[in-house]
Amino acid sequence: MSPVRGGTRGGQAEFKWADVSADKDRENYLGHSINAPTGRWQKNKDVHWYNRDQAQTQHERDEEIRKVKELEADALAVALGFEPAKKTIAPAGSPTAGASPPSPAQPKPMTDSTAKALEKEEKRRRKEARREEKRARK
Repeated sequence: MSPVRGGTRGGQAEFKWADVSADKDRENYLGHSINAPTGRWQKNKDVHWYNRDQAQTQHERDEEIRKVKELEADALAVALGFEPAKKTIAPAGSPTAGASPPSPAQPKPMTDSTAKALEKEEKRRRKEARREEKRARK
């Protein structure tokens, strides 16, 4: 059995991002542009701006994601020729959120993308009807 070799051979305890920024092969390190910034454009810049001051709570993020998924599902349904699903409209924190459908006197306001999709679908139906008329005449 041979004795353990002395000295340090690098490793996690010896690693410093400051050393990476001075290394000639810094591009080979994952995350080098953020963790070891070099150059004039990074000087006095906050390269971690996207990860700071997150004022949104997890509940708010979940609610936003839910709304986006609902809108995407509606757009997909319209594009496939189906009617969008009926949804309840209530403020996020209200106790009646999700309890009962909205009254027919207050229809859901139509978004631009939904209106365009409905218009496109109507044009497609009219075009198909004209084709059927032509086929019937022949």
